[in-house]
Amino acid sequence: MDQPSALLIQQLNKSYQESDQQHVIFSGLQMQVSRGEFIVLLGRSGSGKSTFLNLVSGIDPPDSGKIIINGIDITALSEHDRTLFRRHHIGFVFQSYNLIPTLTVAENLLLPLELIKRLTRKDRDDVAELLDKLKLFERLDSYPDRLSGGEQQRVAIARALIHDPDVILADEPTGNLDLDTAEQVLELLDILVKKAGKTLIMATHSQEVIGKADRVFSIRNKSLHLE
Repeated sequence: MDQPSALLIQQLNKSYQESDQQHVIFSGLQMQVSRGEFIVLLGRSGSGKSTFLNLVSGIDPPDSGKIIINGIDITALSEHDRTLFRRHHIGFVFQSYNLIPTLTVAENLLLPLELIKRLTRKDRDDVAELLDKLKLFERLDSYPDRLSGGEQQRVAIARALIHDPDVILADEPTGNLDLDTAEQVLELLDILVKKAGKTLIMATHSQEVIGKADRVFSIRNKSLHLE
């Protein structure tokens, strides 16, 4: 790959214990992703797609191995430092939205910024601009329970992008969107990847999304396989 690596995974192992049985999810996983690359993850339900994204984000630690993002091995960081790293450098679009029900749409978007710095007027303007791009400006002061599933998903996507992360992880981000809105979201993500040099790793089953990816990997037999 010509560009510097945004993500480098070396000999990653992950398992979990259930009763007296150990279930191996990943064994000796290897991966290298360049800056500005769009990667799609495929795999049957329960194959480990969400687990992979949680590992790369630092939400879950591996049993062993290295996850190096922009030259920093996040597996060597304390839980506190991994959290700080994630807040600054990683945007995560969760499958279940994870919006805070007691905060308005604008407040949900401002929260990631509040966690890393003092808010400015520009931050509030940036929130309004991003919501406008996603056709959510009129929902600025609405609470999540007043939104449709598709609207909540778009808010979740906006929240993942608002702090200008280096790496964007997305778990089925277009699954609850109609075709037109899904296309708008993909176009926005594509701009971020191609023009702003962001790295996007997305778990999806959407054929349209797969067609836009630079590379497609499937999770089989506890490892990643290039399609």
